[in-house]
Amino acid sequence: MRVLPVLAAAGLMVISTAARAQDPAACPAKAAILALSDTVLAERETLPRLKARGFGAEAAYLKIRYGALSMDAATTLARGLRDAGVREAIDLAGALDARREGFAAVAEDPAGLPQFGVLISTLRAVLEQGDAEKLLAAIAALKADQQASIGQRIVAAVIDWPDERKAALAEAAGKHGLLLIQAGLIASQRDPKAWATFAASKPDRLADLVQAWNWAPGFVGNPALPRPVQDAKAQAMRKSVHTVFIVAAREPERDFLMTYLNYTGDIADTEKAAQSVLAEIDGGDIRPEGLLDRAWLTAYRSLRATAADPAKVDTVLTEISFYAGRYLRTADGLSVRDVIDRLIAVEALTPFLKGEATAVPEMPEELSARFQAQWPLWTEMAAALKAAPLTPLAKDPLKAPIVVELLFAAGDHARLADVVLAAEPAEAKLAMATDFAMRLDRGCASTMYHQAEAVLLSGQPIFKFDAMK
Repeated sequence: MRVLPVLAAAGLMVISTAARAQDPAACPAKAAILALSDTVLAERETLPRLKARGFGAEAAYLKIRYGALSMDAATTLARGLRDAGVREAIDLAGALDARREGFAAVAEDPAGLPQFGVLISTLRAVLEQGDAEKLLAAIAALKADQQASIGQRIVAAVIDWPDERKAALAEAAGKHGLLLIQAGLIASQRDPKAWATFAASKPDRLADLVQAWNWAPGFVGNPALPRPVQDAKAQAMRKSVHTVFIVAAREPERDFLMTYLNYTGDIADTEKAAQSVLAEIDGGDIRPEGLLDRAWLTAYRSLRATAADPAKVDTVLTEISFYAGRYLRTADGLSVRDVIDRLIAVEALTPFLKGEATAVPEMPEELSARFQAQWPLWTEMAAALKAAPLTPLAKDPLKAPIVVELLFAAGDHARLADVVLAAEPAEAKLAMATDFAMRLDRGCASTMYHQAEAVLLSGQPIFKFDAMK
């Protein structure tokens, strides 16, 4: 494995465009999202305490947004999960508290501020509420390394803000002596002239600031910050790598191209794959706020088509682990190549599931040898969706995950929810309920989407309550 020293950063749309809605209340899948979320919240305590802590925060957020809970009801729900030690619930509760009370909600214990700095949703809520001055003053009293950590999260939290808001926050950070935060907010503005103006003012430690934030313009699609003159070959390499980075920042959910590049050092083929993905994003075929499916298939197929040794592409992707909340965990874990197998299988079966084809398709040649043995079961389940009662299948730990995957591809949200709610054991049920509630959200209001999420969040959820009072 080769690691590029320049890579300091980074780790099938099934609902039609017509079906998407900006307002959660108008979402066609609202009932299914709420049913799945309610199941997680109602049954998580049936699990052993340690496992129960892994479920609830995302479901609660979707319940709040799609169920139109009042601020009081939402806060009560979130605080209960936080007090139970649920993963990510401290950020969910913090965001709600801060949206109503501002910095006062998180300022009771100044010693806890550094820990608060990793809570991206809470940071955003404090800033949305208008308490930037209080937050920045508290950060200025911290040690330099703690300031840097919180500063990175602030930039990530407000990456989608318009330039004028970022500029105002950057100016406030500068007044508090928080030069690193100021520089990050300027580097991530959409107008590249903002950095040129800042650099022309000759701030202290300009070279260090460039080093710290040189990739930040990629979060909003801009070239990297100017660095000392390099030879033509080095400049070209850096530009190509930055192209991949820009595409990764525009991808929905998660990216694997940056990691693939880091593993292989294959800049040329990875850049071509990134350009293929970018063309589909710009053409509207891939929605940044949607699902990763098409982006991953496009990137994978491009890599295979251009690689001197396509088999090596599969070998590398098998070595890259997949940690997102999709799919049930297996004893061997999941790799990026495992995920791509599932995407290929679903893509091949979707026309049959939607009635656009009368026969189950032949096995796709792209499937890995490992997945080929599973293909007969997938085709059996595809046929079962047309004729067999599904409740018995929900009790089968091998068949249930395939059935719900195929129901999702078919757009059959009601039966998907029915199967998940009947699934056993409880841990599998809650994992699938969380997974598909989040996927259905991606086809509707996309409340869990955040700009540049594939690079900035790496799977961490963000809970936004910008409009709630």
